[in-house]
Amino acid sequence: MHMALATGTVFGRSWSARRWGATVYAAAFAVGLGVVFLLFERQGLVTTDIDPYYLGEMGRSLADGNGFAGFGSLLKRRVPLYPLMIAGVYLLTDDSTRAVLLVHCLMFAATATLAFDLARRVFNLRTGVIAGALCIMHPMLVRYIPNLHLETQLTLLFTLTLWLMVRFRERPTVLNGVLLGVAAGATTLTKAVALVLPAVFIVALVLEWRRRRTPDQSVRSLPWAAYAVILVSMGLTILPWTIRNYQVTGHFVPVSTGTSDAFLRGFIFSETQYITLSKPPYTDAENASNAYFNKVAADAGAVWEADDFETDKILNAEAKRRLKAEPLSVVRKTIVGVFTFWYQLTSFKNSLLALVLAIGAWALAAVGIKRARREQISTWPLLLPIVYLNAVLALLLALGRYSVPVLPALMALSAFGIDTLLSRRAANSTSAA
Repeated sequence: MHMALATGTVFGRSWSARRWGATVYAAAFAVGLGVVFLLFERQGLVTTDIDPYYLGEMGRSLADGNGFAGFGSLLKRRVPLYPLMIAGVYLLTDDSTRAVLLVHCLMFAATATLAFDLARRVFNLRTGVIAGALCIMHPMLVRYIPNLHLETQLTLLFTLTLWLMVRFRERPTVLNGVLLGVAAGATTLTKAVALVLPAVFIVALVLEWRRRRTPDQSVRSLPWAAYAVILVSMGLTILPWTIRNYQVTGHFVPVSTGTSDAFLRGFIFSETQYITLSKPPYTDAENASNAYFNKVAADAGAVWEADDFETDKILNAEAKRRLKAEPLSVVRKTIVGVFTFWYQLTSFKNSLLALVLAIGAWALAAVGIKRARREQISTWPLLLPIVYLNAVLALLLALGRYSVPVLPALMALSAFGIDTLLSRRAANSTSAA
């Protein structure tokens, strides 16, 4: 397995990896502060509504001792960790939203630093520095710092999970398995879409072992205890919330409801007028989805969202009906979702920017992946979470905002592409001399 050195020469200067990591962190933190306190209220590209999904209000309710009262027994597709973080900050700072945004800056800096170290571990130090810089400059990673969106926390935890996956692959110990499981559990408690990722990762590890094993190796040589502890520690991290859900509903809900809600919305958001952005998806498609759900609930003799669990049962039945009756529509919306995952935002201008950035990132990543294959460097640990999240959300509801958690992994691959192009240029210059 390829392992990068901890020190090296970057752009003609010799620095330790630790000092470069600190530099990336400091630069990202400074950018975050600038966006929050200087640029956000002066820009006109995105809405300046700081709490569009009432996550701050949920945090305030928790801080005031009222729990999740008023937000539904199952939080209407939300999960608790981000509002709990806000509540903790509010308790410590007397309801200071600016303090929450300062925590966002710290999270953003940690994400860029993890991307740096991911690329350093998998490729080399210069690639790590480039990956960190790409994260710091990426508009979609920066965009969610000054709002009470969960994307900043989710991206940090998703990237931390990926970083621990890479470490576990290098050293599959029980301790590393525990750390990975806890991180994956925290990610899932921020957004439930990460629930199956650790299991997919374990399957990938076993498949890699089978491809590389020698005739004298048996299945017993695999670190099954370390694999198992990933799932156990993840389950234990999620368990308190599962118990809470059972206590308030009387039903077994591991993390959240809403899978069918997202699946059904995907039919509407993948309609031509929304994927071409001739109509704004975040308003018109959202309103059309809500009207559709109101009708489905009324046809079942209920009121949509009057009871979280009842609504989920009704939408589950509708999702099963459409899955059986309209398989080709399911295939179509899934294929469309593979692409809308990378660009479908609130406006044509923002979506176009996201699309151009995604195409550029994947073009550079392709250069890096080609070189990695030639040099026998495994890139699947970086590609796996990207493909996983893209595929899962393509089947459900794939919006451009949902691609943010995997951007650090994509930036690491893109950075290796840039490193490859820089190496070719240097080689050509030497040849010409």
